[in-house]
Amino acid sequence: MKKNMFISTALILGVLVFSATGAVAQIVEQQPEAQGETVVDVINSSENHTVMASLLQETELDATLRQGPSFTVLAPTDEAFAELGDAVTELQANPEQLQQVLLNHLFQGAASAEEVQEALDVNVETGDLPASNGVVHSIDSVILER
Repeated sequence: MKKNMFISTALILGVLVFSATGAVAQIVEQQPEAQGETVVDVINSSENHTVMASLLQETELDATLRQGPSFTVLAPTDEAFAELGDAVTELQANPEQLQQVLLNHLFQGAASAEEVQEALDVNVETGDLPASNGVVHSIDSVILER
């Protein structure tokens, strides 16, 4: 999985497309910094995102998200993952596919909850959670394909 981390970093850093129309989302000013908490720390501190936290760790994407400039993370709630049923276990059995599904939730730059909702047609339950290296938006679904 270590060599995939370099691929993951390149994929994350190369992803900026937010809408089906091909428009590129405008990078917004980063939200006020959260006393050194990274986007990973924000997710890890949430009682509603334990599945996302463990999957980021399992794929080693958490290490990538602790570094780097600014990220927008769409964090599906535990309830959203539960709605997938056995599909989560199947994803865990296929590390490349799991990593791709998680990458569907990660973007370079800080985009507001409003921009994300409009561009991706997702429901942001709690948005604009600031981090020292970006912003986290809690969503109620898992983006399987983008």
